[in-house]
Amino acid sequence: MALGTMVALVIILAASPLFGVRFDVVLSGSMSPSLDAGDLAMVSPASADQLKVGDVIVFESPLGGGLVCHRIIVVNYGPEITFQTKGDNNEDPDPFMVEPERIVGKVQLSAPYLGYAVQWLRGPLGLLAIVALMALTFVIPSDKKRKSKEKAKEDVNGATENSR
Repeated sequence: MALGTMVALVIILAASPLFGVRFDVVLSGSMSPSLDAGDLAMVSPASADQLKVGDVIVFESPLGGGLVCHRIIVVNYGPEITFQTKGDNNEDPDPFMVEPERIVGKVQLSAPYLGYAVQWLRGPLGLLAIVALMALTFVIPSDKKRKSKEKAKEDVNGATENSR
């Protein structure tokens, strides 16, 4: 069961770019209670004209430090559209405006706690566990195979004894 779940998760994560989505792990509590640390967010591409106040987006921080997942609180229409964002759990808005080219996508769904499993699977121990479990599926015969082999042995042994 655990092997099947892990393999399914790995396949989904590996194939997700083919479907235009990505999965990001929420690393902080800035969006709590909407998104908590350890949640897995499914993010799809979105252009600036598709986004509105209330949407949760993932974007590259202009301050450095990677990706941020915050809610749009203001859309500024000017020569270029920009977005004011804020974490649901933060008192103040972010101290910058988000330009469209920094936007990775819009959060569509989230799965509580699944991000912890993804982080572990992406690490060295997780990759080792995946390889080991996949190898075990080839080495250890299933109960069904074992029972059919035992039955075949009984049939052969039984036929041999009767023919004597």
